[in-house]
Amino acid sequence: MLSIVLVSCEDEGTGSTLKNYNYVSLEVPSSKTFSLYPNESITTESKVYVTYASSVDRTFALVVDMTLSGTPATPATTLDASYYTVPATVTIPAGELVGTFTVGITGTNIGAGKKLVVGLGQEVGVDVGINSFTTTPVYEAGSSIPVNYVNVVNTGKITYNVEERCDFNKVVVSIKFDNYPEETAWDLRDASMNVIASGGFNAAGDAITGYAALGFADQSTFTSPNYCLPGGQYTFTIYDDYGDGMYTSATVSGTYTVKLGTTVLASGGGDFGFLQETTFTLP
Repeated sequence: MLSIVLVSCEDEGTGSTLKNYNYVSLEVPSSKTFSLYPNESITTESKVYVTYASSVDRTFALVVDMTLSGTPATPATTLDASYYTVPATVTIPAGELVGTFTVGITGTNIGAGKKLVVGLGQEVGVDVGINSFTTTPVYEAGSSIPVNYVNVVNTGKITYNVEERCDFNKVVVSIKFDNYPEETAWDLRDASMNVIASGGFNAAGDAITGYAALGFADQSTFTSPNYCLPGGQYTFTIYDDYGDGMYTSATVSGTYTVKLGTTVLASGGGDFGFLQETTFTLP
């Protein structure tokens, strides 16, 4: 299916014509999702289409989108470059309307999910993945009626969404700090009280170092990766090194949640003293 803009050969009411030429576009749908086990590698094939066949091979540039946006600014592509391969170009053979390219992805350090965004590079004389456009009137020799050539404004892109595959329960910890993230730590233990995940402790796990040292500002939010947990009993404990919980004032108070999808397994915040503990069971 072509992801291109098809426009009428006549611009109704003006008498001018709109000339479509050299359109090239990535396939639709414009996003794909992959669930990978830790360190599992896959390859996936994507297609590029053009509107006119050529008598010679045509090669187009592929670009990984690292455009920054949002606050704090994050790149469009969040998957580490060590864990993907994208060819520099894609070729559409002579006489063909379709070319293919292969992307490689490895499921390492996925966390709560990562994205790889790939687009087509702008090239002279080629209209790339039409999302929006303006027109330029051109009067050809001997004609009083302009031909409106399309000027591309935005390029089309394809997004590869990567998530960690889990055959059990995906559990996520989220903490919104008060004004003292340096005082907060937590751990998650199994039924035998073995620590299976934690944060805010030193390497030995016997002293709270908090989240300010990890770059988290006052009233910021930490979200853990997905923890893939089999059924059973678990205990989540949140700690405060000062002993006043996550309470700064009547208007500034920290909170936390532990979730399985939309199901809340543990939650709390405010002034809980030195620690607050919740035991829950996963199916």
